[in-house]
Amino acid sequence: MTGGEDKFSTSYVESHIVKGKTTQSQVQSLYGVPDDNQKSSGGVTWVYYKNGNLNDASSLTNYIPGASAISSALGMASMADSASSQANKVSGKMSGNTEIRGKRLYVTFDNNNTVDYWSLN
Repeated sequence: MTGGEDKFSTSYVESHIVKGKTTQSQVQSLYGVPDDNQKSSGGVTWVYYKNGNLNDASSLTNYIPGASAISSALGMASMADSASSQANKVSGKMSGNTEIRGKRLYVTFDNNNTVDYWSLN
């Protein structure tokens, strides 16, 4: 990602999402509306996909007349993000950086709507 921190890196998540403190509204202000959510007896899990918004927008262009140019631009943005991600991995291997970066972020909230745990993969 260009122009800022990678919101799908462990260092970013650890510094912004704190178990027992961070609320659903705070997570939503960081990541937006979740791409998916699951309910269980223990609470709710929100799932964010790194390219979720791009993928959703790209699939919508099939239903909008004359939107092929938008679809093409979204495809290029997705490919650029993928290339950037690969470049970061190679750079990290060369420098010994062990930062974990993922494509999916799972945030589980307890019944009080605060973060119970999160996972990145």
